[in-house]
This record gives sequence, C-alpha cells and structure tokens, in this order.
Amino acid sequence: MTEWGKSRRISDRLLEVASSSFFGRQEELALLASAITSTDPPFLVGFIHGPGGIGKSRLIQALRQSIPAAVCWYLMDCRHIEPTPQGFLTSLGAALQIEEESVFHSITSRLGETGQRTVLALDTYETYGLMDTWLRQEFLPSLSENVFTLIAGRQAPNSAWFTAPEWQHIFRNIPLKEMSANDSRKMLESRGLTPSQVERVQRFAKGYPLVLEMAAAAIRAAPDLQISVGPAPNALQQLTKTFLTGLPPGTVEAVEAASTVRRVTEPILRALLAVPQARDPFEHLETLPFVDVTIEGLAFHDVVRETISKDLAWRDPEHYRTYRRRAWHFFSKESHECRAHNLWQCTADMLYLIENPVVREAFFPEGATDFIVEPATPGDAGVVLDIAASAEPREAADFIARWWASHPETFSVAKSREGKVAAFYLIFEPTHVQGELLTEDPLTAAWWLHLSQNPVAQGERVLFLRRWLAHGTGDAPSPAQGACWLDIKRTYMELRPSLRRLYTVVTDLATYGPIVTPLYFVPLSAGNVVLGGVTYNSALLDFGPLSVDGWIAAITGAELGVKPVKTETGGRRLVTVFFTDIVGSTEKAVAMGDRRWRGVLEDHNTLVRAELARFEGREIDTAGDGFLVTFDSPALGIQCAAAICESVRRLGIEVRAGLHLGECEAVGDRVIGIAVHIGAQVMEMAGAGEILVSSTIRDVLAGSDFRFTDHGTHFLKGIPGEWRLFKFQRSGAH
Repeated sequence: MTEWGKSRRISDRLLEVASSSFFGRQEELALLASAITSTDPPFLVGFIHGPGGIGKSRLIQALRQSIPAAVCWYLMDCRHIEPTPQGFLTSLGAALQIEEESVFHSITSRLGETGQRTVLALDTYETYGLMDTWLRQEFLPSLSENVFTLIAGRQAPNSAWFTAPEWQHIFRNIPLKEMSANDSRKMLESRGLTPSQVERVQRFAKGYPLVLEMAAAAIRAAPDLQISVGPAPNALQQLTKTFLTGLPPGTVEAVEAASTVRRVTEPILRALLAVPQARDPFEHLETLPFVDVTIEGLAFHDVVRETISKDLAWRDPEHYRTYRRRAWHFFSKESHECRAHNLWQCTADMLYLIENPVVREAFFPEGATDFIVEPATPGDAGVVLDIAASAEPREAADFIARWWASHPETFSVAKSREGKVAAFYLIFEPTHVQGELLTEDPLTAAWWLHLSQNPVAQGERVLFLRRWLAHGTGDAPSPAQGACWLDIKRTYMELRPSLRRLYTVVTDLATYGPIVTPLYFVPLSAGNVVLGGVTYNSALLDFGPLSVDGWIAAITGAELGVKPVKTETGGRRLVTVFFTDIVGSTEKAVAMGDRRWRGVLEDHNTLVRAELARFEGREIDTAGDGFLVTFDSPALGIQCAAAICESVRRLGIEVRAGLHLGECEAVGDRVIGIAVHIGAQVMEMAGAGEILVSSTIRDVLAGSDFRFTDHGTHFLKGIPGEWRLFKFQRSGAH
C-alpha cells in the first residue's frame, strides 16, 4: 500500500513546476531573496516593473519557491481587487482568513503579529493606479517592519516613491530587461527545441520570455515555422496568428470570442458562443501557452488578447460586435446577482467593453499617470488658492477660499513628478459639511435646493463636485485635470452601490458638452449661477437605481447599440408576478457534491433566462436557485413557466412556479408590494413540475385556451382572507 506521507497542496506542486521551468533573473532573485531573509533588510518595498511578457509574475513565483518555507507569503492579483481601500482590505482579510469584518487595524495587526518575515506581493499593479496614493501614504507605512512588500507592474513606479524623503531608504526600483542569450537558450532547450530551432527563435524573440514560450509551443506544433526578425511585439503578433492557424476551428472560435472580454469562465464562454455547453472549448483554452488560470477564470495575456481582438475587429467587425453584445447581455444579467464580494468583478467586466474614445477618456485619461493625486495638506493652501485666484473671478475664488478655510478635507491635489501642485478639486457629500456655508455658496445652495425638492431614496448618497481647476488652464481639459477625474472615479467606486447622484459645474459648455453627454450628464438650468460676470452652468448625473454599475452598463450598452430592459422608475403598475425555484435543491446539492451541483445550477439559470428572453419576462431578482420575474401579460407568464418546466427536465431536476396578477410599486428596477408576497406564497404551495396561479390569473384568462383545475382554498401567511388557487394544465403534462 502506498504511503502518501505529509499531504501537500496542489498549489505547492504548481510552484515547484514553475520554479523548475524558470531560467535567468539570478541577479534580481538574489537581491530580493537577500532582502527578504535579512534581519536588517536594505529595503522593505521592492517595485518590479517591465513591459508585458517580460516575466514579472514568473519572477515572483520563482522567488517564492527559492526562499525558506518559514517565510509567510500573501500573493494578491490586483486585477481581482476592487480599487478602493475597503475592497483591498476585504480581499487581504480573506487571504488572512479573518472571519470578522475586515478593518484597517485588524489587517495590519494580523500581518505583523507573528514577528516572522511576511511577504505581501501585489501583482499586475498597473491595474491598481487608483490605489497607489492610499497604499503609499496610509497602508504600507502602518505595517510592521517584518512585512516585506513586493509590487510588480508594467509601469515604472510613481515619482512619489522616489521623491518622498520617507521612502528613499526603504524603497528599491527593480526594472526587468530582456533575458540574456545564454538564459534564453537554456529555457528553449528545456522546452524540447533542437539547436537549430533554438537559434531560429533567439533571432526574433530578443529575450522576451512570453515570446520565447509561445515560439517554443508553436515550433513544437510546426517544426519548420519561420518568423521574420523584428521587435518583440511584432514577433508576438506573428506567433499568435501562426499559433491559431494550427488549432481546430472550434478552438479558434472560442479564442476569438474570449479575446473580446476581460476574463472568461465556462458560463461566459457559453454566452459568447450562444451554445448550451462549452466544456470542451473551455478546457482547450486552459491548455494554451498565453492563457493564465486565475481565481476569476481564464485570462489571456494582454498583448495576445489585444492582437487577436484587433485582428477580429478589422477582419470581421460584425462578428466582433456580436461577441461584445452577447458579453454585455451576460454581464448585465450577472450584475443583478452580484453581491459585495464580487461587485468589482462585474464593474471591471463591463468597463472592459467600453471602446468609445470620448467615454474611455473619461475613465482612462491620457497622461493622467504623470500626476500624483492625493488629499491636500495644509502646505498646499497657498498654491490651491493661487490657482483659484488666477482662474476664477474674485467673487468665485473667495468662495473656494471659504471652503478651504472650513473644510480643507474636501480638497485633493494633483502633483507633478517634481511634487508641484498642478491642479485641485473639491468634492463632498452635502450632509457632511457645514449647513451655513452650503446655503451661502450660491452654487451649492442651488444644488441643495434641487436635492431637497427632488430627494433621493433612503440610503442613497449624493456628491457635490464643487470645482476643479488646473494651473494655467483653469477648468479646461488637461492631463492634470484628467488625473483629478480619474481620482474622482475612485470616489465613485468607494460609494457604490449606494451612490445615486452627482452635481457639478462647468463654465465652458461648448467644450464639455460633447464629453459629458455620452456619460449621461444633463444640464441643470435651475442651478446656473453668475459670479463675477461668469456663468457657472450646473450639471447633474443621476447614476440610476443600480448606482455606478447600472450607469456603466448603460454607457456600454449605448455604445454597442443595445439597451437594458425598460423598467419603470416609480409609481404603481399592474403586472404578472412570477416566482420559480428548483424542487429539493438542498438534497440534490448534497447528493451531487458542490462542483457538479454548481454546474447544474449554472445550466438551469441559462435555460431559465433563455425562456425569459423568449417570452419577454423581466428578471427582477434571483437568489440561489430561485427567480422573481414580471410580465406585462399573464398569458406570456404562464407560457414561460411551462417552457421552463419542460426545458430543465433534461438536467434531471424539477421546478415549481407560482403566478399572481396585482398592482406593485416600482422602485427602480425592483417591484415591491403585497402582490409580490402573494406570488411567492403561491409558488410555495406548488409541487414538483406544477404551475399554480391565483384566482386573479384564472379570471383574467377566462375564455382563453388555457385550462386550470381547482387546487383548493388556502391561507397565505400575512395575507388577509382565504385564497383560491388553480393548477395550470399543460398539454401532455404528467
């Protein structure tokens, strides 16, 4: 009998394989290993950077395998972490296995409590620019000296890491260059290439690890492959196209579809390909040398994904657009189910689909990374007030000075790489500032009045973006202002999903109109104010009931030419309320096991949504294995229920359904009221495969071809009186 000995995790095996296949970077490995294991390290933050495909992630894996096991590691992929302080703390808290709510002190204490060396590694840091200031100014300084932080990203570190005196002795910049010829030769030989093939690859790969890996894979499949000499990106593009020509057509289709989204899971791939099953193509994607397996699904290497998607957009634009539309529909549905732990995932998926240059500039301003945006300090007062005085009439500048005097915490500044303030903005929630100043400032007074006359719902939050100005250009678009707007997006993320409304102001409507109109800003003429002869035009952005995520979905949908299902924004309306869920789901989940049951549940959801689309149902909510849907027509609701009952049987499961017709209160995309409670309880009275309806449904459909049998009278919890229910008789039902 085999003795397995001490159990190891699969991740340990993966690290060993990664280490054994790693070549080069001995100087960087030695530098980092020495710092991590030293009792008196020369630096506590190492910043690895280099272009895509240069091997940053592989270096981290090799480093982790090379240092003593006593060192505790926490590796975080920034692609999967919401770019807000709470998002970061929540993700790190999960890694630390902190069960209570993750707060700043509990996280920093847990990291340093053992006193032993701990490494916190942040990979793909180029996606985390919004958080750089907070990490540098607040989080990292609070850590114990036993914590070594390793950052890896494409972009060089922000200049503040070099210029701030407190970082100069504990920060180390580590740029990655191409691999040496000797190291790349050893790597290719380990991949099974012959000497002549090695020489051929080295001529065009130029020491880029990703190009070397893809070339090795391509040449193993096509030994006579010839690639022209050129820069690494061009060689990678040639390799990508050549590699795809050797794949089966079904896999090529899956690769092209997956290249249009940020990440891909099996359900996403099913939606992109519009097929009921995608297990085989998904498993084929996992084997490709440019695909990484992450906690969010499969992720293409950025350079490869861009090459494939751009080629498809040029060669077959309609197919490219179709994939993106399908992705939009999938992510729109998914966003309704997102909970706090994966809300950022839904947002990031939708943001990735945006291509409109005007809209992209609003989210990803060009040149914004040349500036450091951080909360203003008392030392910034002089420059901030000078910028206001030079850009504004005296009357307007005086109000900015008053805001600084009363609420300096509402100001943020954008600094150049030399540390000079180039721009500022002030933003706040109106309930967090002095009421006297709020009503004396004519701009905020007008906004406050509008808000009072048009209140948001309880729990929804509002921002006043009072002003943004840059040195020399005022409120005109500029890289410094772009950096400010990018930081404002961070505030949006922090306040979602409760942020509902933003008030702001511009003086140059001709310039800003085309920029903000696609973002759903609307003029607020009642808020226009004249100060010092200048007209300040107020604008309002209502994010909608789904907050920032619904707003992003609407922007992306407009770009793709698709619109969300129309929903009422208020008032009562007569609707057919439809509930359905899987009968005996708990028992089936236990019998099947988590993984198999999860697949069945995903297939069930796909089939249900296909029938909802077919019969014009509006998905209101879903939880576990249940759906709440509304229909304008009770006949369509019953037809949809019957179709769902039949279609899910192929999965080896049965569902039950309940329908009721009544008035509901529409609140954004939700419906509330007694009619909803009645519909839910009608469903609970149904058995496997049954469709029960209230008497109101039966009465409305009197004289139709629908047939019902009496199911008796019942008391519904919390609903006065007795209710007569009826069972819908499907043709061929059993």
